[in-house]
Amino acid sequence: MSELYFPSLSPNKTEGDGPASSAELQGALCGLLCLNPQENRVTWYKSLFEDVDPSEEEILDLTALFDQTVQSLNSLDFDLQLDLPDDNAPLSSRISAMSDWCQGLIFGLGASGLTDDTELSTDCKEYIADIINISQINDNDLEDSDDDEANFEELVEYLRMGLFLIYGELQPQDAENNPTEH
Repeated sequence: MSELYFPSLSPNKTEGDGPASSAELQGALCGLLCLNPQENRVTWYKSLFEDVDPSEEEILDLTALFDQTVQSLNSLDFDLQLDLPDDNAPLSSRISAMSDWCQGLIFGLGASGLTDDTELSTDCKEYIADIINISQINDNDLEDSDDDEANFEELVEYLRMGLFLIYGELQPQDAENNPTEH
């Protein structure tokens, strides 16, 4: 995924609405789509971040992110890739981005209507509990070891596949019979 500019992602941001990183933005979009698969592809970000007024170029980037995410979530190949730094980045920055992605997913799920009363399978409840825990990881929790890289990759794969599980479970029952063009 290309680097997306979004007003809240500016290094000069000190306050306001919006995600803190592109990973958090993608996570929030994934959470939104889990409960609102028919969200408007051009204005979806307003459902999450009310105080954001992107430029036309930014709207094109946000629309492209939406299209790519919807296509990946509906792919039979499960090809969604989390928007995390590449393998050359320090592990701590990749873990921080993973935590941001989880924070975004939690935010997106909550903002789109997921509550404690939402009926979910045990697996989905466990996944949500896990993403809450992962969202709270910080650099102080990390210890350097040879296993960290492998553990990180396993966590990323778990997050990806768990997202497909919850996305599939939360889709309206008639979604297959009435596909919507985005």
